[in-house]
Amino acid sequence: MKLRLLTTMILMTVSLCTGCRTADSQAETPAPEQEAADETAQPEEEIQAEETPAPEEEPAAAGRETQQFVVDVTDNLIAESNTIIGNAAAVHGYCGIMEFHLDDTLAGTALAEIKVGHTYLFTIPPMMTMSLPPQVTLLEYTEASARDIQASEEIRAQISNFRDCMAAYESMSLEQIIQDGNFSYALWTQDEIREYQKFLAEKGYTEGSTPISYAKVREELRGSVPGGAMTGSTPIETMP
Repeated sequence: MKLRLLTTMILMTVSLCTGCRTADSQAETPAPEQEAADETAQPEEEIQAEETPAPEEEPAAAGRETQQFVVDVTDNLIAESNTIIGNAAAVHGYCGIMEFHLDDTLAGTALAEIKVGHTYLFTIPPMMTMSLPPQVTLLEYTEASARDIQASEEIRAQISNFRDCMAAYESMSLEQIIQDGNFSYALWTQDEIREYQKFLAEKGYTEGSTPISYAKVREELRGSVPGGAMTGSTPIETMP
């Protein structure tokens, strides 16, 4: 009897141990379906990166760099040479007399629209010739606003050589003064030009005097030495 009871207990113990190992083994060994799912699973960020194509790079902006000048027009020579001459001013750029060349298309409209004594905003390429005056290509133009004109006056107020010129003129002849003033005045403010005109009158200059003084305020502009627009003027030679 005792032997049978002992045998029964041993068999039950072996059965229980075998059941635990089987259960543990089943828990540790994943099902085939779960293994397949784990192998194909990828992080969400990687999936989105694969599904979303990289944005195409935008092409570089077409067109060339340009710069703008506020220009008081002194000569409209489009009918003769597709050229406009004026007193130009630009922030951090050249200030003084400039010669603008137009292509035939732009000249067709500018001939009637651009008037001497008026002020415009001229757009040009960044390059100009090393000549006197500098020569550039005119790309487009618009009528200057009151703000544009005020800006050009502020530029001239900063760069003007008027006081130095007036000091030098005290020891120069009237002819020498006029010859210098015909180029220097493009750097002067409107008030300085009026003071210069008064100075010339005190020296004996009249509208019939020679050489001709082209130093005029905007509304009085009617020619320049480079343009040779008035009788008695001598155009200067410019470099190509």
